[in-house]
Amino acid sequence: MAAAMSMSKKRKRVVILVVVGVLLAGGGFSAYSLRKGQALPVLTARVEKQDIVAKVTANGKIQAENRVELSALVMGQIVNLAVREGDRVKKGDFLLQIDQNRAAADAAGSDAALRGSLNDRDTARATFEQAERDFERVRHNFEEHIVSEAEFQRASSAVETARLTFESAQNRVEQTRAGLSATRDALSKTTVRAPIAGVVTTLRVKAGEVTVIGTMNNPGTQLMTISEMSTVQAVLMVDETDTPSIQLGQKTLLTIDAYPGRTFEGLVTEVGNSPILRDDTDLQGLTTTSDAINFKVKVKVLAPPSAIRPGFSVTADVITGTRA
Repeated sequence: MAAAMSMSKKRKRVVILVVVGVLLAGGGFSAYSLRKGQALPVLTARVEKQDIVAKVTANGKIQAENRVELSALVMGQIVNLAVREGDRVKKGDFLLQIDQNRAAADAAGSDAALRGSLNDRDTARATFEQAERDFERVRHNFEEHIVSEAEFQRASSAVETARLTFESAQNRVEQTRAGLSATRDALSKTTVRAPIAGVVTTLRVKAGEVTVIGTMNNPGTQLMTISEMSTVQAVLMVDETDTPSIQLGQKTLLTIDAYPGRTFEGLVTEVGNSPILRDDTDLQGLTTTSDAINFKVKVKVLAPPSAIRPGFSVTADVITGTRA
């Protein structure tokens, strides 16, 4: 019991010594400051009532809401490239020309084949009509017992053969006409024109390069991207845990790295239903090889700056709720 009381007294003495040391140190610092003529800084602020805001923060890229990725539809060498990256184009403007010699030759061959099939059809029609007239004459003579039944059968067989020949010729005409339409379509695709008005935001080819047609495993030669920049959106990469709280129409505050110190307002227009793929073209440079699951959220920028460009980095705060 006596030992416990002794230990308690020692602890009290230690505490008292620590408190005294702190007070002396504080007084010494105050005295030093006063001797130097410096007042201790004091920060003040007015007490205000503010709402509690819930938000989801995500990174993304600026993209045009309306854009077209142009790919080669025919194979050949680019012989004329009329635009550069950053050029403004109108709908229907000439963009580039792919060598059309082969396509023109195919179209000329198909045209000649069609003319030949039309001649064959006309000949087959004339033969069929003559066979019908011969058959009617033989049938009349057969009914009058002037010709034999064998001759009547030969005339009947001849008219049937002529009919089948004419139908076959007619089918060949339709087939060659379809072939001509296909070759003319291929010829027209050697000339590439702007499908929309906008800006050439990406140019992936040069004059002299050879284009290839896309297949199941090969997307083919990508020519360029035309973006209509009057309406732009922020394409965001949102973590799966935050996605359920994001709804269409929610207000969003956007900061774009290219415009430091400025904040832009936006509205959520689309919330993805499936995870973002690693090769997503909207988010190039942001998608990773990790196992993180993210969903794509699109936010319309309400008042974008005039010089905004696709690919600008953006950070967004999606306001998911407020409470007074």
